[in-house]
Amino acid sequence: MKNIGIKDVARRANTSVATVSRVLNKRGYISDEMYKKVYSAMDELYYHPNQIACSLFLHRTYYVGLIIPDVSHPFFSQLTKEIELAFNSRGYKLMLCDTIGETDREREYLGMLRENKVDGIIIGSHLLETDDYLKANLPIVSIDMDFGPEIINISSNHEKGGEIAAETLIENGCKNVVQIMGNRKVKTTSHRRHEVFQHVMEENNCNCITLELESREFSTDAYRNIANRLFCSEVKIDGVFAVDTIAARVIQAAHERGINIPGELKIIGYDGTDIADLTYPKLTTIQQSYRDISNSIVETLCAIIDGESPNARNVYHDVTLIKGGTTL
Repeated sequence: MKNIGIKDVARRANTSVATVSRVLNKRGYISDEMYKKVYSAMDELYYHPNQIACSLFLHRTYYVGLIIPDVSHPFFSQLTKEIELAFNSRGYKLMLCDTIGETDREREYLGMLRENKVDGIIIGSHLLETDDYLKANLPIVSIDMDFGPEIINISSNHEKGGEIAAETLIENGCKNVVQIMGNRKVKTTSHRRHEVFQHVMEENNCNCITLELESREFSTDAYRNIANRLFCSEVKIDGVFAVDTIAARVIQAAHERGINIPGELKIIGYDGTDIADLTYPKLTTIQQSYRDISNSIVETLCAIIDGESPNARNVYHDVTLIKGGTTL
C-alpha cells in the first residue's frame, strides 16, 4: 500500500502543500472552509501527521497536564470534564494525573509531565511547595491555591460562599452549627470560606463548631465517620455546612436517627455538584461555576504558553446559592 503524504492531502483538498502545512502546524490565517477541506481530505486518505515532527517544528506538543487529587470526587470530575472540553476546542489534548492525595505521586507526575515536554500544567492538587512547581520551568496555572506572584490562581469567591452559607443558616434561625472542612495541611484557598463562615456566625452570637477531616483523601469512610460524629455531641446542632459529598452523608445519618430535615436540622452544601439533586430532601447548596472556572484556566494557560502576560494574578468567579429542601 502506498504511503500517504502531505502532497496527497493537498491534491485531494485541491490546495497547495504549503496551505496543508499551515493547517497542520496551525500557522497563519486559514479560513474555516479550508480547515474543513484539509481535514476532510485527511480523513478520506486515512492520513495521520507525524506528531513528533510537528512538535519539533513548532516547539510545541499541544499537550497539557492536569494534576488533581481524586478524579472520582464529583467536584474534580466535573471540573476535569469542562477543562478537557475547553482545551479540545483549542486543539490541545489533556493528560490527566490523579495523585490520590499522595505527595510522592504528585512529585512523580510533575516530573513525568516535564519529561514529556507538555506545553503547560494545571495544578489542582497542592501537596508540594511552590519551588517544586516552579522547577518544572513550564507555564503553570493553579486551582484554589495562592502560590504567590509566580503562579496565577483561578478559583471561586470562597469568601462570599462562606458568607452566604452563614447568612442563610442565620436566617433559618440556627444557633448551634457545625461546619466540616478539609484537612488544613492541604494548602488551598478554599479554606477561606470556613474562616468567613465562622466569623459571620460568631458575629451573630451563634455557636460554631469546626470539624476537620483527618485524612487528605476523599474517602467515603471518612465522610461517613465525620457525619456520624455530628450527632455524638451533647450539644444539639441545628445547622451544618459542608461540601456536597459530606452534606449528603449528613442527610443520611440524620435520617437514620429520625431527625427531621429541615424542621430540626438545616444543611447547606458547597460545590453545586449533581449530588445536590440526588439527596432527599434536595440539598441546598452553594454552586461554583465550573464552566467559568474552566474557561479562565484554559484561556490563562494558553495565553502564558503563547508568551502573553495575563491581566490578573488571581481570578475569582462568583458563586450562587441554589435553594433546595434542606433549608426553610
